[in-house]
Amino acid sequence: MRIKSPFTAAAFCLFFCALLLAASRPAVAQYMTGEELVRNCISQNPQDRTACIYYITGVIDYHAVLQSLAIAPTINFCLPAEIGKEQAAVLVLAYMRQQPQHDPFAAATVVPMALNKVFPCPKAAPKKK
Repeated sequence: MRIKSPFTAAAFCLFFCALLLAASRPAVAQYMTGEELVRNCISQNPQDRTACIYYITGVIDYHAVLQSLAIAPTINFCLPAEIGKEQAAVLVLAYMRQQPQHDPFAAATVVPMALNKVFPCPKAAPKKK
């Protein structure tokens, strides 16, 4: 690429330097808080409510992956097969509204707590010797 004017070269250099600076900034981890999830779940906006349902579904899916890999989640729950996405979201929302102390924390930690409260896994029978 041949640059013909000094102004164009300076503009190109400035643009390139800006890209390098932007790329060198550290990534900032973002998570959805319990308060944000509740706000989405009770919103009048259908897109927000859909986001709520699919956020909760994503946490449930991740939990299922951990279980299938025989990795015991810290907070375990056993969701019955007949419970749909919407019903799970209603149960999680009810728990979160009764437990507002979780609002400032990551919603991904509250979803398993809520589902554990309603659908705890059965205790394993002790092994016989």
